[in-house]
Amino acid sequence: MSDEERLAELEANASQLLERKEEFRSRLERLRAERDQLNDSVKSLRAEASKEKDKRNQLNDSVAEVKKLIEQLRRTMDEKRGRLDQLDDEREGRSRLPPRWRLEQELQRIEWELSTTPTLEMRDREDQLADRTSELNQALEEHDRLDSELDRRLMSLADSKAVEVEIRGRRDKIQELHEQSQVHHERMLQLYRMADEEKGRADGAHARFVEALNGLKGVDAELDVVMAEVRALRKGVRESDRLVAQERERSAERIKKDLAAEARRKLEAGEKLTLEEMKLIYAEGL
Repeated sequence: MSDEERLAELEANASQLLERKEEFRSRLERLRAERDQLNDSVKSLRAEASKEKDKRNQLNDSVAEVKKLIEQLRRTMDEKRGRLDQLDDEREGRSRLPPRWRLEQELQRIEWELSTTPTLEMRDREDQLADRTSELNQALEEHDRLDSELDRRLMSLADSKAVEVEIRGRRDKIQELHEQSQVHHERMLQLYRMADEEKGRADGAHARFVEALNGLKGVDAELDVVMAEVRALRKGVRESDRLVAQERERSAERIKKDLAAEARRKLEAGEKLTLEEMKLIYAEGL
C-alpha cells in the first residue's frame, strides 16, 4: 500500500473518530445537564424536608411545653383536692352539732324566759340559763364557721373543676399538636425518600457521564495515534512531492538548455528559427 493510500485510509478513520468524538461530546453535555438538574432537585427536596423537620420539632417543643403546664396544673389540682379533703374532714364536725334551727329556737326560748320571768324567780336559774346561752351561741358560731368553710369548699371545688377543664383542654391541644407534628413528620420522610430516589438517578447519570467521558478520552487517544501517523505521512508526501517537483524542474531545465543549444546551432547554420527558438536564444542571452 502506497503512502497516499495509507494516508487516505487514515484520514477516513480520523473522520470517523471525529464523528464519534462529537457524539461523545453531545452525550456528555446532555448527561451533565441531566445530572446537574437531578442534583438541584435533590438539594431542593432536602431543603423542603429540612423545613418540614423544623416545623415538626417546633410542634414537638410546643407539646413538651403544654405537658409541663399540665404537670403544673395537676400539682395545683392535687393541692386543691387536698384542701377539699381537709374541709370534708372539718365538715364531719357539723354532724355532731344540733341543727341550727333547734339552737336558735332554744336560744329564743331562753331569752323569752329571761325577759318574762320575775327576777326573784329567776335568781336560782339565772346562772344555769347564762351558761346554756353561752353554749348555744358557741354552737351557732361553730355553725357559722362551718358555713364559711362550706363556702370555701365550694369555691375550691369550683377552682378544682376549672383546673380539670383546663387540663382537658390542654390534652386536646396536645392531640392537635401531635396530629400536626405527625403530618409534618410523614411529609419529611416522604421528601427524604424522594431525595434519595432522585440522588440515585443523579448518581446513575453521573456514572453514565463518567463512562462517556472515558469513551471520549479513548477516542482522543486513538485519534492522537491516527493523527500522528497522518501528520507523518503528510510530511512524507509533501517531501516526496517537493523532490518530484525539483526533479521535474531540473528535467525541464535540461530540456530547455538542449532546445536552446539546438536553436543556436540552427542559427549558426543559417537555418530559419521559429519564434519559440528565438525566445530561447534571447532568454539565454539575458
